[in-house]
Amino acid sequence: MLQFFDVTKNSPWLPQVKALYESAFPANERIPIKHLLDNKIKREFWAFFDKEDGANDAAPKFCGFSNSISHGDITNIVYFAVEPELRSRGYGSQILQAIRRQHPNTRIVVDIEVEEDSKDAEELERRNRRREFYQRNGFDASPVDYVWQGEHYRLLSAGGPVTEKEFRDFWKEILKDIPGAKYP
Repeated sequence: MLQFFDVTKNSPWLPQVKALYESAFPANERIPIKHLLDNKIKREFWAFFDKEDGANDAAPKFCGFSNSISHGDITNIVYFAVEPELRSRGYGSQILQAIRRQHPNTRIVVDIEVEEDSKDAEELERRNRRREFYQRNGFDASPVDYVWQGEHYRLLSAGGPVTEKEFRDFWKEILKDIPGAKYP
């Protein structure tokens, strides 16, 4: 059974989350983890654990994390990763389902790197698998593309489409009180 808990500066699982964050996302796609932990932007930062049925004495197994921001009727999953050895076992889908249960009346958006920008066949395969994973989990392509920190992204949404104006307005509102912050 999948459980999730808040990630804070004092969480005992912070080292596991940080290690996965740094291994799952290239440096140009990350912001310092201290910004994910501060309260300048209200984020949901969750660590996910699997408590195996019948294993009363076993400690729950760390599976992955999500970091999302909600405003109005949009929830943007900014970062989301599953431990490499646990991928393709359904944990990613379970994490997305948990996020959707927490936000039943919102449109949920994720961004993926644009496939056609991949530099080699291996990278193209990773990007295609990522897109296919989200599509299997109810996300549809949107007309929103943007560049952030030198990477070209495409928005996918579940629960209804999100326009480019809505996406930009979302980020303008989220970042309005942070001097010098750039929105997509």
